[in-house]
Parts: sequence; C-alpha cells; structure tokens
Amino acid sequence: MSTPFDSLIQKFFRKIEKDRDFFSYYNVSLDEAMVLAKSQAVNYLYEAIERLVDECTPDVDFFDYSEDMAEFNFDLTKKEQGIISDLMREVYFNRDLSLLKAFKISMTPSDLNQFSPASERKTFTDMLKEIKNENVAMISQYASVNRLTGKKKLIDYSQCSE
Repeated sequence: MSTPFDSLIQKFFRKIEKDRDFFSYYNVSLDEAMVLAKSQAVNYLYEAIERLVDECTPDVDFFDYSEDMAEFNFDLTKKEQGIISDLMREVYFNRDLSLLKAFKISMTPSDLNQFSPASERKTFTDMLKEIKNENVAMISQYASVNRLTGKKKLIDYSQCSE
C-alpha cells in the first residue's frame, strides 16, 4: 500500500492550472517544461509535509516516504491528499509573495508614481491570506478527527489521575 507523489502533484496542478507561468519555461520543449514543473512541485510537496507536521500531530508519519520511488509508504486518505495539495498551493504562492516584496524594495518612489501595482499586490496578499486561513482551518479540523474513520477524537478521562 502506497500513495505516489504524482497523485498529489496532479491535484496541485489542477489547483493552479490557470497560472500559465508555472508551466512556461524559455527555450525548452513541452516535455522538458513538464519535467521541470514536476520537479518544482515535489519540492513544494516536501515543504507542505513539513508545514502539516508542524501544525498538528498526525496519526501517521508523513515523513515515511521513498524519494527514490516518489511515493509515500502508506495510503493517504483523500482528505490528506487534499490538505497537502492545498498546502503545496500555499507554498507556491508564498514564493510569489517574496518576489512582490523584492519588487517593491527595488522600486524607487518615482517608479512607483509612474507605475503603481499597489492594487494588484493587495489583491494577491489578500488571496494568499485567505488561502492560509483556509489551510489553518483544514489542518485544525483534520487534527481533531480520526484519519480513517473521520470520527471526532475523544479524550479518555479514565486514563487521567485525580
């Protein structure tokens, strides 16, 4: 039983399919561009796993994967695949946020008077904030239920000392 990285990568690609820049590379064939896009997506996958594990204590070890085989050594649930692919999307957009900050720093006040991308920046940062908030909520909900049954986790008070 295993889950290939490719299933998460394909989910991620569907979430950003309208962003042509991710799939466009200069002077490379379409096949080479897809190889580069998949390679970048794998890096986002690793960062998404780290984020998930940092935010909660999953019932399963998400670091139990084979880089050589490009697969998890267990079956991820559909919910887990959705959360990780959403976190991959967050990682991807976070990269663009860094570019926006660098762009803002490199512009002089006179440049900003001629070209003011403030509205686009605000729209982008608002979108990223919403993505992050949705991911925090999904992780919180995920952490409170059994990963296989979806039933709420309960505290066994009989194990507590008085």
